Formats: sequence, C-alpha cells, structure tokens
Amino acid sequence: MMRRWQALGSFIGKHLMVIVPLGVALGIAFPEVLLPVKPLIPTLFAIMTLQNSLSNDLGSMAVTLRRPLALVITIVTVHLAMPLVTFAIASLIFGPNSPTVAGVVLEYSVPIGASTVMWIGMFSGELALGISTLLVSTLLSPFTIPAAMQLLVGTTVEVDALGMMGDMAYMVAVPALVSTVFNELSHGWAKQVLAPATTPISRLALPLIVATNATGIAEPVRHLTPRLVGIMLLMLCFAIGSFLVGMALARRLAQDDEERFVAISFLCGIRNVTAGAVLASQYFGPEVMFPAIIGTPFQQVLAATFGRIMERSLAKHAKEG
Repeated sequence: MMRRWQALGSFIGKHLMVIVPLGVALGIAFPEVLLPVKPLIPTLFAIMTLQNSLSNDLGSMAVTLRRPLALVITIVTVHLAMPLVTFAIASLIFGPNSPTVAGVVLEYSVPIGASTVMWIGMFSGELALGISTLLVSTLLSPFTIPAAMQLLVGTTVEVDALGMMGDMAYMVAVPALVSTVFNELSHGWAKQVLAPATTPISRLALPLIVATNATGIAEPVRHLTPRLVGIMLLMLCFAIGSFLVGMALARRLAQDDEERFVAISFLCGIRNVTAGAVLASQYFGPEVMFPAIIGTPFQQVLAATFGRIMERSLAKHAKEG
C-alpha cells in the first residue's frame, strides 16, 4: 500500500509539466465548481509547507542567517532591479502613463509568493534560504510596494501589512518552524522516514491549488481582446525572464551548491499574485488588475517547466564535473 502511495507522488512529480497546465485549464473552464475550495487554499499551502519543511533543520537556518549574501542579493534583485526593468520595458511599449504599466509595476513590486517554498521543496532546493528570503520579502513589502508605485507610476498605495504578515505566518512561517523543530527533536527521523511517506500529500494538493487560483482569471480570459492578448504575451515574457534572471543569478551565487541554485531560481521567478490582485482591486480599475493577475497561470506552469530544466541542467553539470 505504501509503495503505491509513494508511486502516486512520484508520478505527479514526474508529470508536473502536464498536470500544472491542466490544472490552470480546469480552473478557467470550471471556476464555479472550484469556488468552494478557495477558502481552503491557505490551509492547503500550510499543509504543503509543513510537509516540505520536514527536511529542514535549525543548523541550515543558522547558516543562512550567518551568511546572508545570497538572501540580500536576491531581495535586491526582486524588489529593486525587476520593478525598474519591467517598468522601463512596459513604458516603452504602452507609454509611461498607461494603466497597464501600473499593473506591471504592481505585479513586480509585490513580495515573493508563498508557493515558492512548495516548489523549492518539490525540487530539493535549500528550504532554509527559501523560507528566510520569503519572510524578509514579506516584511519589506509594506515599504517596497508603496515606494515603487509612488516613484515609478506616481500612485499612492496602502498595504495591509498586518494582514499580509498574518497570511505568511499561517501559510509559511509557523508550519515551517513546526516541521523544522520536529525534525530536530526526532533526530532526522522526520526527514528520513516521514517526509518520503507524506510527499504525495503535497503533490496531490498542488494541482488543486493551481486550478483554484486560476479561477481568478477565468472571466478576463473568456473575453480576450487583441490588446489583452498583447498584455498576456508581455507578462509571459516577463515571467520567463524572471526565471532566467533567477537561474543566472543562482549560477553566480550558488556555484556548485545545487540546493541553493534551485532556491534562488524559484525565489526570483514567483511573486505573490494574490496580493497584487487584492491591491489592484482596491485602488485601480480592470486595466490595472488584468496584468497584475494574469501572471497566476504563467508562474505555476513555468515553475514546473523550469524545475525540470534545472534538474536536467544540474544533472548534466554534475556528469561533466
């Protein structure tokens, strides 16, 4: 029975490049069916973080905090370099005063997405770096989001800092800490025995999370115009570029550290699109909201795709080395 259960998890892991796009398609096609699942998404995220963090340990967290260079450079790349670059490119295409530019800047000003930890864990990346960078990014976001919007597009935005931190605590910080401490107290039993046995749980939750999050773009996708298609293609290019920047940065910072390479790549590629969508709905109209939320399917599909690319790249590098 256990062998079949683990085989199911392995099957999902090997076919993410098919399962994730299928989840996106189902979310767009049947949003009404998945709507009741939406309140469960934070809990599913927490469960996935709990499971993925069983391989983490306090020693790794301490090393990350003692040598914070990778964390700091990743934060600077995500919160300073990417908003500036995406603003410049979008302004050239749509004009600096376009609401589309405001949506692009908003999308690339929000913190790193909570699903980053899920993807880092799924592809055996450095969880300590992932969790630490995610929490720092979230802590900074009440300052970085208003600053980017004011300086680049001249718009004042207020951020629900307590709400955002509460979400991150529930979905990431608390479950990660619980699993890490449990792994320490069990002297590695959690990592060696429990983690492999519970891996299918997180992998089964993944397509459900992806499909449910995709329901948010069902309406605009069903009423596409040539302009919206152009915006979609631009956001797709930005999303691909984010992963490529992450991999290039990881190659410089991680050198031969495969776990760190995976972590930095995902940290640069995934944003908290939900936060962007909430802010867009509060302060802007549909033209700003569309580029802010359309990244939802791209990020998850690209995460699965680049995860496989990274696996092959690292395997090739190890073979040549």
